[in-house]
Parts: sequence; C-alpha cells; structure tokens
Amino acid sequence: MNKLEKILSKWNFKKIATWYLILAVVAGLACVGTVGFIYRERLNFAWQYSRLEEAKDESALKTAVDKTASASADVVDVLILDGGNQVTYSAKNSEFASGTLELVKSGSEKKYLTSAEHPDAVFQYVKGEEFMLKSIINKDFGKIRSDYDDDSAFEVGLAQKSIYMLSRVGVHGSDDKVYVITIPTTVPGGMTAIKAAAALAMLFFCVYWVLIALWMYNDASKCRLSPLYWGLIGLFTNLIGLIVYKIYKRGMTVCPNCGTAQSMDHLYCSSCGVQLGTRCDSCGCKVRSKDSFCHHCGNKIK
Repeated sequence: MNKLEKILSKWNFKKIATWYLILAVVAGLACVGTVGFIYRERLNFAWQYSRLEEAKDESALKTAVDKTASASADVVDVLILDGGNQVTYSAKNSEFASGTLELVKSGSEKKYLTSAEHPDAVFQYVKGEEFMLKSIINKDFGKIRSDYDDDSAFEVGLAQKSIYMLSRVGVHGSDDKVYVITIPTTVPGGMTAIKAAAALAMLFFCVYWVLIALWMYNDASKCRLSPLYWGLIGLFTNLIGLIVYKIYKRGMTVCPNCGTAQSMDHLYCSSCGVQLGTRCDSCGCKVRSKDSFCHHCGNKIK
C-alpha cells in the first residue's frame, strides 16, 4: 500500500460528500444573494421592461412606462409614439419628449439610428432579450462609442454626438410603440462579484471532479482493481468513468472480509480464502442463494 492509498484509506468519503454538498449549497446561495443584491436595480428594471408588452389599455401602458423609467438611473426616457412617430407620452420629459422621433439608419454599416429632429443623438437599436441582458450586465457600452467612431470616422461633429441604447416594444392591439432609451453604465463592484462567484463555482467544480477520481482510486484500491488505472479514468472522464466503474463492479463479487473484487464464479476469495457463496452438495459448483437447482448438475439445492 503506497502513501496515497494509506491517506485515502483514512478518509470518510460519505462525510466529505455531505460536507461538500452543504458548503456548495451555502456558497451558491451566498453568491446568488450577493450578485442579486448588487444588481437589484437592474433586475427590477428588466422585470418592469418585460411587463411593457402586457399592458392592455392606455392607462396600464402609462403606468408600466413610468415604472420602467423609474426602475433604473440609466434610463434617459421611455416614450410612447403613435403610428406616425409622434411622441404622445414621455415618462421623464427628456429632450426627446416632444414632436416626432423619426429614426433612420446611419453609418457605413447601417448599424445605428439617427433622427433629423435630434442631430446630436445616435441610437444603437437592441432587441428585447439582448436589451434586458445588456441593461443588467453591461461592460462593453464604451466599446459602442468606439465602434461608432470607427464606423463614422469622417462625419462632421462626431465628438459632440451622444450615444444611446434603444429598444422598441410594440403595444398590444395598436400601431403605437414604446421606445426605451438608456445609457447603460457598469454597476460598481458588479463584475467583481460575478467574477468572484464564477471563481468560487469553478473551485467547487474542480473539488468535485478531483473527489470523484480520488473515490474511484480509493475504492479500486480496496477491491484490488488497479487503482491508478481507475483513478486516471475518473480524472479524465469523471461521471462517465464512475458509471463505467460501477457497471464493471456489478459483474463481480466482492469479498465481505477483505473487500477484493473478483469473478462471480469464485467460491472462495482469491485473497483471503473466505467462502463467497453456497456450493452444490453433489458437484461442488457455486450456486446462487436464489437457485432451486444446480445449474451444473441439476441437483436440488437444499
């Protein structure tokens, strides 16, 4: 028995697994709670935004618009426009609150929207699900500025233009639409919390992965089944290797005295000599406890 086998033989893997699960659950809840607390404003905004399409009448729509606008400090305005792009309601009375808001594609790659009524504003249109995700976890909005500068490098007055993120929500049973205009900012400590949670999750995953390999090594050592071979299989294949190992052991009998795994046909343990089963009184072959007759000679088992 080598040093690793001696160390592992003292480990109680059931207790280790129990403590691992407890710590993993506690750490998971702590990470979710911490990240949720840090991003609570953004999550509330995403929730309110998702409810805009549910408004069935004008009063409910205006209420939903006001709640969405007040949910995050990143919101510049939330507008209701009629079929002719006339602004009929503004939640924050911003510079976009009056007149029309006709948007046309601009830039060499046509990735941005501009309005003749607001020449100093540029909008990047983002669809619903992506808009919610970028509104919650935004770390690259500064890159949008850079991309637009590259895309419109020869445009006059480029430095004076403000870049906004815009999403469009249709109004149920109407030609009206809702424009949600934001300037996303990063949440202080948000990415640090997410990275820390990801690192902790990776740590627990690595511990789980190594524990599977060590358990297979230890169990194979007890059963005298090439522990290094099975330990490496567990290390490289993990759960699949564990399933294969379990299936492999099911085709063998394990000595109750020394734990050695061996052929099901063995009547006596090849390591310690303990009898492993019942034998036929007539021919001496091994029979199973549930057998009524010997499979070799047909003698009735008492």
